[in-house]
Amino acid sequence: MNVSNSLFLRALQRENLKTPPIWYMRQAGRYMPEYREIRKKFNNFLDMCKNPDVCCELALQPINAFNLDAAILFSDILTIPDALGLGVNFVENEGPIFKNPINNTSDIHNLNLFNPDDLKYVYQAVTNIKNSLPNNIPLIGFCGSPWTLAAYSIEGKSSRDFKKTLDFLKLNNKESHIFLNVLTDACFLYLREQIKAGADVVQIFDSWANILDENEHKEFSMQYISKLTSALKKDKVTCETPIILFSRDPKCTNLTLVNNSGADCLSLYWNMIDFDINTATNKVALQGNLDPKILLKSKNQIKYETHIILDKFKDFPGYIFNLGHGITPDINPDNIKYLTEIVREY
Repeated sequence: MNVSNSLFLRALQRENLKTPPIWYMRQAGRYMPEYREIRKKFNNFLDMCKNPDVCCELALQPINAFNLDAAILFSDILTIPDALGLGVNFVENEGPIFKNPINNTSDIHNLNLFNPDDLKYVYQAVTNIKNSLPNNIPLIGFCGSPWTLAAYSIEGKSSRDFKKTLDFLKLNNKESHIFLNVLTDACFLYLREQIKAGADVVQIFDSWANILDENEHKEFSMQYISKLTSALKKDKVTCETPIILFSRDPKCTNLTLVNNSGADCLSLYWNMIDFDINTATNKVALQGNLDPKILLKSKNQIKYETHIILDKFKDFPGYIFNLGHGITPDINPDNIKYLTEIVREY
């Protein structure tokens, strides 16, 4: 079977499948002992991401362990800010720290020009993974959304409230939009190169959509997601590649996500339990959205909660089983294996 006939790509074409395809956000990660063994060899997480052979090995680990229906590039969303000269470093127990964050408007005007060739290590990883996968397993490439990349770049680190970023937007509206346009153009070129290197699908991670109110979300997030997806749909290299959007708890209506994002599939955050699937029927595929914390509970509870999700989506044309966020380090790999079996046997 070739990749175009895979369950995953058929679901993205909105087929109603008897058994949904399965993959998991952050399926290659710290919860796996074999991942931790490799991670110990690198002082900086981003250095590990810059090694295509290691990225290939890490991306294949969950495919081999759990027989999943799609692989995802092993990398990080902050490769673009790093290429723009913002100096991203990962500090143990703190996360990303920017050496040169955006502190004022001149920092935006003095950014490095984005050169997609600066991220050749990512495209080589894509090619290595694609060449190592079985012919029927699609590969997902990805990027952060322009808004999420801007939030990290201005804040200079992760944050619960991103106060510095939100204050910057209010004080520097014009320059904020200039920066978001720069990031949107960079995301397009970056995803284009991933697709040329072998990615069958791309996912956009709008990981900090939740910190914006409805009007801010429209102005600073959705506008640029729409611009990015529109550019991908118009380009002859990328126009046939399905796009998944993961938006974390956005303060907008279901219809806004369905009608305005330009995505082929919406990946639902775990708390979007009231998402009206009727608004998406025959418009977009849906992915998600089991709460990852369920995987810390008993097997009976895992099965019960999983069946609630499967019952909800069983007649939906184009459903992909996933979590509503990434797998956390405290989850037992045996529970991932058990979860996968539950879905397969449903």
